[in-house]
Amino acid sequence: MSKIMLMLSAALLLSACGETTADSSKELLISSASSLTDVMLSAEKAFNQTHPDVEVAFNFGSSSKLRNQIEQGAPVDLFLSASAQDVEMLKKDGLVQEQTIQNFAENRLVLASVDQIEETDPVQMLKHSSGVVAVGEPESVPVGFYTKEVLSRMGIWNALAGKLIFAKDARQVLSYIESGNAEMGVIYSSDAARSPNLQTAIELPLDGLEIVYPAAIMEGTNNKEAAKAFVEFLMSEEGQELLEEYGFVPVEGAQPDA
Repeated sequence: MSKIMLMLSAALLLSACGETTADSSKELLISSASSLTDVMLSAEKAFNQTHPDVEVAFNFGSSSKLRNQIEQGAPVDLFLSASAQDVEMLKKDGLVQEQTIQNFAENRLVLASVDQIEETDPVQMLKHSSGVVAVGEPESVPVGFYTKEVLSRMGIWNALAGKLIFAKDARQVLSYIESGNAEMGVIYSSDAARSPNLQTAIELPLDGLEIVYPAAIMEGTNNKEAAKAFVEFLMSEEGQELLEEYGFVPVEGAQPDA
């Protein structure tokens, strides 16, 4: 009798494990650029209104760091990057489904400060700055790469040597400015739009440089339909309006809701 009970218990345990595995497949794992943190948390709530069975789990960080995690085998279904270059690198390694790559938002750069600065020329602001200037790390953070590129075109990057403090991601640049650890800094316009502490935010000229956010579904995902649905939401009229509300620039070709 005890042997029969033991076999039944084992069968029930295996059955329970199978149910857990099936349920866990509904979890959508999204690695997302840190500059998208606030809007993605709102997007999750809106997405769940029409997809209540999909549990979304985010991993936020710099795009290059997230790419490295994916290259090392981290479980990810969908990558929302602030860098087309990082997605391209994953594509070359065969880690993303090439046909799923799609730009869902754009951004701009601003020179920002918690102080009210009367000067409106960003070059003069930076030249006359007597304090620290916060920027993203150019070699490893998209906002840092874009910042170096833009300030180099403006002829001011080299003159800032010794004044710069480097941040690990876009949110840390904003933190340095808001905390007073930097007199000013270069951040995304989306971060500036959501900060109540900034008194000055002057847009920098991109001169053709595009700051785009591509989405890409991973090659090894078991949740392709859920990942596809989330991207479709971001590209919908509701999703684009939400991104715009958080300071991002809508993309051409986004489809209105049916």
